Amino acid sequence: MSSTPSFILMVTALMLNQVASGFQPTCSRWMPNHPRIHPLSMVATTEVVASGGSSSALGRWEEVEGNFVLRPSVEDGPPRALVHFLGGALVGAAPHVTYRYLLERLAEQGYLIVATPHDLSFDHLQTCDTIIARFERIAPTLARTYGALPVVGIGHSLGSLLHLLITSLFPDTPRAANALLSFNNKPVQEAVPLFEEFFAPLCTVMAQKNGTVPSGAEAITLGLRLAKTATEGKLPSDELVGEVLSFLQPRGPFMKNSETELPKITIPAEARQAFEAISGPSTSTLRNAGVLPLMTNSVVILEQIPLLIEEVANGARDFVPPPDSVREAVRKAYRARRTLILEYTDDSLDESDEIEDLLKEAERVIRMKRPMVNIDLQRRTLEGNHATPLLAPPMDLAVRAEDVLGAETAKDRLFYDQADRTVEELVAWLEEGNL
Repeated sequence: MSSTPSFILMVTALMLNQVASGFQPTCSRWMPNHPRIHPLSMVATTEVVASGGSSSALGRWEEVEGNFVLRPSVEDGPPRALVHFLGGALVGAAPHVTYRYLLERLAEQGYLIVATPHDLSFDHLQTCDTIIARFERIAPTLARTYGALPVVGIGHSLGSLLHLLITSLFPDTPRAANALLSFNNKPVQEAVPLFEEFFAPLCTVMAQKNGTVPSGAEAITLGLRLAKTATEGKLPSDELVGEVLSFLQPRGPFMKNSETELPKITIPAEARQAFEAISGPSTSTLRNAGVLPLMTNSVVILEQIPLLIEEVANGARDFVPPPDSVREAVRKAYRARRTLILEYTDDSLDESDEIEDLLKEAERVIRMKRPMVNIDLQRRTLEGNHATPLLAPPMDLAVRAEDVLGAETAKDRLFYDQADRTVEELVAWLEEGNL
């Protein structure tokens, strides 16, 4: 996912993926006449009630029907457009945290932000179905408050590929425009070196169960459940404690049932109350400072790993659709009237050349059918690498740093100068289109 070592690890995890929870199979993937109800080529909302609640540590973000929503300030007037954002591999599971600076800067410029989290999957079509289903659950509400707003898809890395598929293969989910950041459409073998030789066998071994020894995937899942409890400032539940003890208990084919049974462990209510009293002030401080939400969302990202292991162990070896099919679908069916391809100078994963050629072919195809249609395709290059849209602090921290250090010094020392230029490029492109 990036030329940097940490993001190479993310790319590795990209292969080992499981579709987001809540997916319901549909036959809409390749059926242009499927009656998917979608009120949001232009969109609009009354009051939105956050289903998951918004955290004061995350500013004005609201969790609504599986999406994260950020509204522009009321003082700035109605939103200029709705930005539907999709993030990259792994980090797309918590876009309101991993891309917080970029998205908050866009909201600051008057754009309504809907960031839809997604787990990764070898089956990109299932992921698209999940994303669309979540987006459509808030579409009617958003379409009653702000009036008709054009919907602009902005995606980074895998998110740009998903927007490309949505615009090409889901005709009832129109987009007025798309911005594709760090686009790539590599097959598994190119995206992850040694995938077939090393990672696939490793995942198979980690997912194995023989009735006496827990699998590696189960161990990771249990550890992450404990970690999430800790990030919430709580003691584990009695059920979770029991699962941990059962997991750690020695097992073998010759042990009798009576020897394997453990007494039920219950943490006394008094102990829980004492723990909360002791840890409460520090937990509250960390939560308000944004530390605990950041840690919790880090666990949310890591929770994809055991699912990825299982998917590879079950035989997943390439993406659906494979890269060749993606290219063919784009040539024949891409429909956005405006597209920005944004690449970075130090990005070994970028395939902007390929997508530019494909979209030019798509323009020729659509103009053969509809000669009066004008397609605006632009490509721009900025300094940076594959991780540039992620490398920025939250807006509130950036503002405080700029007050103390000065804007240019703060951007340089906190490494978000390039992310800031990305936002400027996106805003200039959006304004140029008069959306």
